[in-house]
Amino acid sequence: MFSTQRFTAKELAIAYASQQQKNYTPAQFLVAVEKLEIEFARLLKAPRSSEQASTTMVFEG
Repeated sequence: MFSTQRFTAKELAIAYASQQQKNYTPAQFLVAVEKLEIEFARLLKAPRSSEQASTTMVFEG
């Protein structure tokens, strides 16, 4: 199983945003990364007992 514990929210956000099939301008990419970073930070802080937390993340920017 993949563990996200060794990554920071910013690293996860950059990795996710860079793999999107969207043509972001540099400014749009930074906005998307900032939004994703907040969401990944929330998920990384969520209690591990709840599997629902990992399925509620919205990746649309």
